[in-house]
Amino acid sequence: MKIKYILLLLTVFAVIAFSSCSKDDPDTLNNNTVNAPSSIQVSTANDKATITGKGDVGSEVTFQYVGTNGQVLRTIKPDASGNFSVTVDQLVEYEQQLVAFASKGDKTSEKVKMPNIAAKSAYSGDLVAAKVLIQAHRWKSDQTVSRVIIKQSNPTPPYDMFATVAQKYFDFKADGVFHFEVTNPLQFTHTSGTWEMDEDGVITINTVIPLGPMQIHNAKIQYLDADRLTLFANIADGLFILSITKE
Repeated sequence: MKIKYILLLLTVFAVIAFSSCSKDDPDTLNNNTVNAPSSIQVSTANDKATITGKGDVGSEVTFQYVGTNGQVLRTIKPDASGNFSVTVDQLVEYEQQLVAFASKGDKTSEKVKMPNIAAKSAYSGDLVAAKVLIQAHRWKSDQTVSRVIIKQSNPTPPYDMFATVAQKYFDFKADGVFHFEVTNPLQFTHTSGTWEMDEDGVITINTVIPLGPMQIHNAKIQYLDADRLTLFANIADGLFILSITKE
């Protein structure tokens, strides 16, 4: 009887100790769930949008474009008080629709619809001067700025790789001829493409890349000066930011 009684006491003590450790373990407390971001607000000024809100401390908050093929805009971490703030570009004549969600460890919150980010106005500079700037020199792609907004529905050819990985050069000739060159991941040159800018400043480029014929259409000037040209454009049914700099 004494042995059974001692074993029973040991079992009770073990259960109590395990329960106490579980309750005191911060990892157990913090990793069970992650709350969706809340109190999200969007304000705009000077062609920039500032997104603010609250999220769980230690989580990561991700902003993603709405839709099956919507890509991630940005991922940030709330500060020690659970607040977050991030500033992103407004896009020319395009209202950005986003969802936000939080991740922590292997847990992911539900997605919440964010307030839309208002579009910025169409390029307001002189289009004749803009055309002269575009033709002034050869341009080199900048993969640190170029990105995918909505990925094309058909994965072949992979235009997202064209936009964000390939090192490429663009040469807009005065006679409407377009030269295109790739130097990485392979060498390729096409010098009989075409380009045009309509009366609204919308650009269409027809060229050939290593994947075959390609049209960049409905391309609007997101930013332009003597050193940088950024286009907000369609390739197939995808939406892309293509940023190029003076070579």
